[in-house]
Amino acid sequence: MPFRLADDVQVRQESWGLLFYRQKQHKLCFVKSADWLRPAHFDGTWTLEGIIDDIHQRTKVPPEIIEHSLSPLTDHLTTNQVIIDEIR
Repeated sequence: MPFRLADDVQVRQESWGLLFYRQKQHKLCFVKSADWLRPAHFDGTWTLEGIIDDIHQRTKVPPEIIEHSLSPLTDHLTTNQVIIDEIR
């Protein structure tokens, strides 16, 4: 299912990865993903499979390696309500 940012979260691209900011709680979350992840990946239109395919197309890293790294990250971000998995 598609991922989207939680209502009170903003994301910004940095040279080292993504910076998530939760406004109400003034909390930051740093994701050192280099150019793998992009803010658009969390606009509510991208699924995990789509993100993996996008990263693979741009970097040529095997999808299995991307999934191994990305699945725990998205689980963590979802658990901490930084992003929302539309199925949950």
